[in-house]
Amino acid sequence: MTETTVPKPSMFSTLKRYAILAYGAFGTMLDVGLMVLGSLLVGLSVAVLLAGFDIVDVAGDLSTGTTLVSAVVLAVTGLFCLGVASEGPLGRGRRLVGFSLWEVGIGRTLAVFGIGVGTLLLYGVVGGLLEGLPEPLLQGTEGLRAVGVAGMTAMPLVGVPLSLVARGLPIDADWVHRSDVPVMFIVWAVASMRILT
Repeated sequence: MTETTVPKPSMFSTLKRYAILAYGAFGTMLDVGLMVLGSLLVGLSVAVLLAGFDIVDVAGDLSTGTTLVSAVVLAVTGLFCLGVASEGPLGRGRRLVGFSLWEVGIGRTLAVFGIGVGTLLLYGVVGGLLEGLPEPLLQGTEGLRAVGVAGMTAMPLVGVPLSLVARGLPIDADWVHRSDVPVMFIVWAVASMRILT
């Protein structure tokens, strides 16, 4: 009777495997974060546009031209974020397959925390550059801060675990296993809006 042994994977193949996981987790979380930021900025631009026509009062005492230009800048920036997100791994339909649930969870948690830190660093740079500009644009940079803080707090604690629950449910319907990204989007968006208000 011969004994068959499973060869131990080489260090290179293990590094390659985790590099694929890191790329996939980072790309997914960056896309979700960009979708949240883009949605937030587009929503803010609609509110500012309505304020420009005196339908709602959210912009304070700004001229109509300043309000409308601010709305256009916020809308273009938000749509740019949404466009970049649509070209990323989520837009191409790439998913993390071949990894265990805990590997995906750890990868996404580390990725979203890193993206949150990076977003807060970007907020520090952008916030300093935009001082003195109209209030709606400053509110847009506060949205950047809210997305970063939510990425560092709510997503590792609530969003990623809920997405793993959705991904690991023992139900055979394919739509259930694909609901992990919408779950993360909803948690990140609600947390960002809660921080922003």
